[in-house]
Parts: sequence; C-alpha cells; structure tokens
Amino acid sequence: MSTGLLNIAIIGAGASGTITAIQLLNKLSTKANIFLIEKKEQTLFRGAAYSSQLVYEPLNVQSGRMSIYNHLPDHFYDWVVANRQAQSETEITRDSFVSRRWFGDYLTENFEEAKQQSENVTVEIVLAKCTDIAFNSADECYTLSFESRDDIQVDYLVFACGNEPPADVLEKEKVLGGKYISNPWTGNPFEKLKANEDVLLIGMGLTMVDHVVSLQKSQHKGKIFCFSRNGYLPLPHAPIQQFVFDMNQEAKEVKQVLDALWQNLTLAKGQDISWQNVMDALRPYTAGIWKRMSLDSKKYFLKRLRSYWEIHRHRMPVASANYLKELEGAGQLKFIAGSIQSVDCKDDTMVVHYIAKGDKNESTLAVHHIINCTGPSSDYYKTSNTLFKNLLNKGWMKQDALKLGIETGVRGEIIKSNGVVLNHAFSIGPLRKAMEWETTAIREIRTQAENVALAIVLPSLKNYEMAVETGL
Repeated sequence: MSTGLLNIAIIGAGASGTITAIQLLNKLSTKANIFLIEKKEQTLFRGAAYSSQLVYEPLNVQSGRMSIYNHLPDHFYDWVVANRQAQSETEITRDSFVSRRWFGDYLTENFEEAKQQSENVTVEIVLAKCTDIAFNSADECYTLSFESRDDIQVDYLVFACGNEPPADVLEKEKVLGGKYISNPWTGNPFEKLKANEDVLLIGMGLTMVDHVVSLQKSQHKGKIFCFSRNGYLPLPHAPIQQFVFDMNQEAKEVKQVLDALWQNLTLAKGQDISWQNVMDALRPYTAGIWKRMSLDSKKYFLKRLRSYWEIHRHRMPVASANYLKELEGAGQLKFIAGSIQSVDCKDDTMVVHYIAKGDKNESTLAVHHIINCTGPSSDYYKTSNTLFKNLLNKGWMKQDALKLGIETGVRGEIIKSNGVVLNHAFSIGPLRKAMEWETTAIREIRTQAENVALAIVLPSLKNYEMAVETGL
C-alpha cells in the first residue's frame, strides 16, 4: 500500500496472535497499524485454552516455564506471584500449575501495557470472522473479506488461528440433541448435565483430565466413563530439574532418535534426574529432528509411536493424576480401551456399542451425555474453517502429505501449492505442525512470534522463493 503506514493483519487473537501483537508493538519503530482479528469476544487475548469455563482448569505446564518472553524466563512466574498469590490456596512456586484463566489475564495485561507504551503502532480489534483473502495487484496489498463487516486492506498477513475443533466422532443426527458435545472447549459442556446422570468422554488426553476433575469438583454423582482406542493416560509431571540433552544433530531416522533418547535417559537416571526433564530437554531439537526425518519415518512414528510420545510429552499435574486415582478407586470413574461400533438412542439415554481392546465380542454402555475430547483436527479440508478451505482451493496454501497442517518455511512463511512463498504471509502455532511437529505450546509460540515480528520489522529477511530454503 502507498499510504506510508504499514498495515498488518493478525488473524486469530488468542494466545498466538496476542503474543505476536506484543512482539510487533515492542519492535516496530515505524508507523504501523495492526488489525487483531478474532471471531468471538470471549476468546479475545485468550483463545479457547485460556478462556475456559471449567471449574478445574490448571495450566499443564509449570508457572516457571510459561513466560511469553525468551529473554525473561521468570516473567510469568514473577507476574503470577505478584498478582495472584493472594487468590491462591497454596504458595505459588516455579513448579506450580496455576489457573489457565490467570494466564489469560497475564496475556491481556501484557498486551495492554505494550499497546500503551508503543509510540508508533496502533491496534484495531476486529471482532468478525474472516472468510476469504484476495490480492489487490493495483495497490499491492491483501484484501480481507468478512461475514459481518467491510473489507480490510493490509500489507502483511499473520495466521495465528489456533487449533481447530475436534473432528466429529459421532453422527450428530443420530444422538440426542444437546447431549453430544462435539467441541469440549466451547461454552460450558456440563450446562445440561444433571448431577446423577452418566457421561462418556471420548479421548483420554489432557482435555479429558480437566473435564473429569471439573465434574468431580462440581460434586457430580453420576458415573464417568472415558474411552479411547489404546486406553493410555497422560503421565504426571515431575519437579523441574536442569538437564542438557546431548543430541546427535545428524539423527534423522526414528531409530537414531530413539537411541539418542535412551542414552540421555540412562545418563539422567545416573544423576537422579527424572525422565520428564529429559523429555523437556529434547524440546529445542524436536523441530530440527522432525524436518530431517524421512516421510517413511514420520509415517512409522505416527502409526506406531505417537500414542506413547503423547502421554510422555503432554503430561498432567500430579494433583490431577491423584484426583483420577481417587475417582477410579471409588468406582465412579472407569477407563475403557477399544473401538466404538455404533450409538443408538433409547428414551433419554445413548447406548454405545463397542468392542473392548483384546476382546472379540461387542459390549454396550448406556450414558446420558457424550463429550468429544479427541483433540484438534488438522485436516483443514474437513474442518468448518471457510478461510482455510478457500486459500487451499486457490493454491495459496498447501496441505502436507500427512495432513498435520500446511507447508511452511523456516520462519513460518506460507508456502503456495507451486512451492513459492506467499509474499508477506506468515503462520504461528498449529498450522506449522506439519513442518515442525512441536508447535502448540507457549515455549514454541513465543519464539515463532518473535521471529515473525523480526521478519516484518526487517524486510531484508524475506521476499525469496523456496529454493533458498533447500536443505534447511
């Protein structure tokens, strides 16, 4: 655009988009305007993860590891001690798993502070759903279209849209209306659940954990069933210990990576350091390992090892693990591994037909409510995201071979279907999973946000074709 004012659209104003906006506010020394675009006001600055309405919603990472700044590792810890200790039932330490809502408060406060301190940048909040983007060749800018407002023209695009809702595991028209919750992070999933009714949660990841403990803390009396194909539960966290991972930078196949992991686990055990800290020490290398791995190795990992990786990498607080043990011991909570065959409605219940793992015969389970906790969908052709579907169909984005996300460059540049970078367009967070695997936690998002901000602030670092990236 020729106005002399740099216009930037950040599509998605949850954690990823907010941290990106903060980085731009802190780094831009020229006049600029940021359009911070979010579909729902209740998720502004927080996204789904940090605007939870559950009774029990702790962070799944210790407070000492949740700073939004790489150069200030204790930034969130210091903030939460100074601002929320009085509200906490226990002393807040770096190992504490504090409220998700408090982290949302932290994001909001830091955004407002950065906005007030910036002398060059203004921010316009756009509460609307972006449905398509066109390129205006005359003005050399992008035009964003919306469902409920006028178009916006910008020079730069940053896609920070967060996770897509889970793919439906049941046919909605075949289950009782309002008693099947397809997206567990929208509103209050227990709004229509009576205290004595039985509920089934499909999926046994961290989403399940928070929902089950929230039911317990809400004095729920009905039975709680949790179902997944393998029956594996997230493992518990351990106290933070310092460990440096000795990684073979040439490792590019699954066996080589597993060998390196085993060697480091053995080394850590000799130093009385928990395996959890070894997994965390691997994090700086994960993206590089994933990029070097062959497609066959990635397929093998996803088919054979992913479920084991998930329970070791995405862990739950010890307190959460204890709550689950208590409920299971009391007979109120039951975990089932197997495959669902069908669901029938009978009176006010849903009858689930399934085959348990290791069994050949079909079993049934009658419940009043079903909640889908299977995790976010990453096949963007099958989601309800109109914007991504339009961009994929016009070739502005390219889905990866494993349908984990889209193809991106080393700084999150959007890669078109012809292999060329989409000019002035970047991605943050889950969209980059296909290329980096580890890309949804604050630790990775804060680095991505800073690098994208630098690429916008320093234009000489961009405007090239993907041939430049070969081998990186």
